[in-house]
Amino acid sequence: MNSHFGIPWADFAVIVAYLAIVVIVGMRAAAAKTEEGFFLAGRKLGKVYQFFLNFGNACDANGAVSTASVVYQQGISGIWISFQTVFMNPYYWFMATWFRRARLVTNGDLFEDRFDSKSLASFYAVYQIGVAIVLIGFGNFVGYKVTSALLSHDFGPVPFYILYTAVVAVYIVSGGLAAAAANQALQGTLIVVFSCLLIPSGLHASGGWHELAHRIPAGMLELFGGTARSQFTGWAVTAVVLVSLIQMHSVLSQMTILGAARNEFAARFGMTSGTYAKRLMIVLWAFVGLIAIALFSGPNRLADPDTVWGAASRRLLGPGVRGLMVAGILAADMSSLAAQTVTVAGLFVRNLYGHSRPGRTGVQAVGAARSAVVIVLILSVLVATLMNNLKSIMLLILYGNVGFGAAIFMIFHWRRLTAAAVWACVVSSLLVGLVVPFGAQLVPALRTCPQFVQVSTVVQDGKPEATPLYFDTVAAPAPGDPTGAPTGHGRFNFELYLLKCLGLRVERLSAGGILAAQFFFDGLFPFAVLVAVSHLTPGTDPGRVSRFYGKMKTPVGATPELERRAMEETARDPSRFDHLKLFPGTQWEFCRWTREDAVGFLICCGVSGAILGGFWLTVRALT
Repeated sequence: MNSHFGIPWADFAVIVAYLAIVVIVGMRAAAAKTEEGFFLAGRKLGKVYQFFLNFGNACDANGAVSTASVVYQQGISGIWISFQTVFMNPYYWFMATWFRRARLVTNGDLFEDRFDSKSLASFYAVYQIGVAIVLIGFGNFVGYKVTSALLSHDFGPVPFYILYTAVVAVYIVSGGLAAAAANQALQGTLIVVFSCLLIPSGLHASGGWHELAHRIPAGMLELFGGTARSQFTGWAVTAVVLVSLIQMHSVLSQMTILGAARNEFAARFGMTSGTYAKRLMIVLWAFVGLIAIALFSGPNRLADPDTVWGAASRRLLGPGVRGLMVAGILAADMSSLAAQTVTVAGLFVRNLYGHSRPGRTGVQAVGAARSAVVIVLILSVLVATLMNNLKSIMLLILYGNVGFGAAIFMIFHWRRLTAAAVWACVVSSLLVGLVVPFGAQLVPALRTCPQFVQVSTVVQDGKPEATPLYFDTVAAPAPGDPTGAPTGHGRFNFELYLLKCLGLRVERLSAGGILAAQFFFDGLFPFAVLVAVSHLTPGTDPGRVSRFYGKMKTPVGATPELERRAMEETARDPSRFDHLKLFPGTQWEFCRWTREDAVGFLICCGVSGAILGGFWLTVRALT
C-alpha cells in the first residue's frame, strides 16, 4: 500500500509533520489573559517577529495562484496585478509609524477615538468581519483547489476545509497573536520554498532558459501591455497603484500587526522588509506563469487558468516534493489567516461586544475573542463551499476597501474631517464600486441594453482591436435567440459610465485606458466626497481632535515608563509638537521629515529600484 486517503505516503508524512509542528508551536505560546496580550502580543514584538508577521500576512497562496494565472493569460505584464505594490514600499516607511502611534487595537477604534462615533466603528467592524469571512473562505478555496490538483481528486473539499481551519483554530485560540508570531519563522521559510520549487524543474521541462523564451508568444514578454488582451499599460499600472495604496490603509490587520511592535522602528522595519520579501516572491510566481505558457499551450492549453499552479506542480514534482509544496501552500494561507482571525476577533470584542459590555474583564474579553475565532472559521468553511471564481473575490476585496482606506488616510492627516463625511464616502464608494457594478449582473435588461454592450475599437499594430466598454465580456447572440441581442457578462463598469456622463469619450479608450480610467475614478472619488461633505457639516469637538493629533505626533516611548510619561505630557499640552507641522496654521497635520524619515525613505526607494531593475534585466534576458 503506497498511499493514504489517495495521497502518496511520502506526501502524507510531510503534510502531517507540518501540521503537527504548527499546532505544537502555537499551543506552547504564552496563554493570553488580557486584551492587549491576546490581540497585540503585549506590544512586545521586535524587528524579527515584525518581519515574519508582515511577510506571512502579505503572502498567501491566493497571491501565488492569481499572479501565475494572470501571467499565463496575459503574459508578463500580468505581474502588475500584484507587483505594482513594489512602488508602495517607500510609503510604508511612514504609514507604519502612523498606525503604531495611534496606540489602538483595531481600525474600528480609530473612528471612536477620532470622532467618538460608535456607529461608525460598529459599521466598520461588521463590514470587515464579513469581508474577512469571505477572504478566509477564499484562502480555503484556493488551498483546496491547488492541493486537490496536486495530490488526488478523490477527497472532497469539506473534509479539507474542516481539517485546515481546525489546525488554525487550535493554535490561535490558545495564544492569539503571540501564537501566530511564534509560527511565522517556519511558515515564512516554507513560503520561500513553495515559491521556488517549480522554477528549476520548470526550466528543465521547458528546455532551458533560452528555449523558454522561444516557446513564449511574441508580445507576452512586454512589461506594459504587450498584447491586445493585456490591460496593464503604464497608465493602468499607475492607476492600480493609486487604488492599492489607498485601500491599504483599511486592511483589517494593519493596526493589529503594527500595533504589536515594540517601538516605531520595529514597526517600520517589519512592514517594509516583510513586504519587500513578498515582492521577490511575486517575481517567482510570475515566472511560474511564464513556464506554464511554455508547458500548457496549443492543444495542451488549460481550460481553467486558475489551475495553473496545481497543474504545473503535478506535472513537475514527484512524491514527497509534492507534499512539501502542499505544506508551503498551507503555510502561506495559515500565516495570513492567523493574523486576520485575531484581528476579526478584536473587531468583535472591541467594536461590537464591547459596546454592550464596557465593564468587561480581561478574562471575559479573551473568552469572547476565542469564541469569535471559532465562529468566524466555521462561517469561512461554509463560504468556501460556495466559491468558484478567483478574480471576482479579488475585485470584491479591492473595491470594497477603497472608501474606508481614503477615510483612514484623512483621519490621520486632516483636522477638518467629519464623521458625516466618512459615512457619505463609505456608502457612496460601496455603491459605485460594489453594489451597482456587481448588482447589474443580476438585471437582464442592463446586460442586453445596446448602450451597455458597446465595444471600443482601437488600432493596435495595424489591426483593429475591439474591447468591451462596460462589461468584462460581451457575448454574441446565441443561435436561435429570438432577441438577437449581445449580452454583457462580468462586472459592470459603472465608473466608466459616470465618466462618459461627465463628457469623457470612452469609446476611444483601449483596454489599458479603460482600466486606468476606472481605477483613477475609484481612487479620487472618495477624497472628493470627504472634502466636499466635511466642508458642509459641523466639525468634531475641538478638544477631542487636538488630543488625537497630539497623540499622533508623540513618538512611542522606548520603555513602558517613558511611554507613560510622554503621553501624560501630551495630555497636558496636546499642541506641544505643533511646531513640527509641515503646513503651520492649516488644518493639515503632515509633519516635517526627521533624519530617520529621510534616510529610511531613500533606502526604500533604492531597494524598490533594485528589485525593479533586477526584474527588468531578467525579463530582457528572455527577449
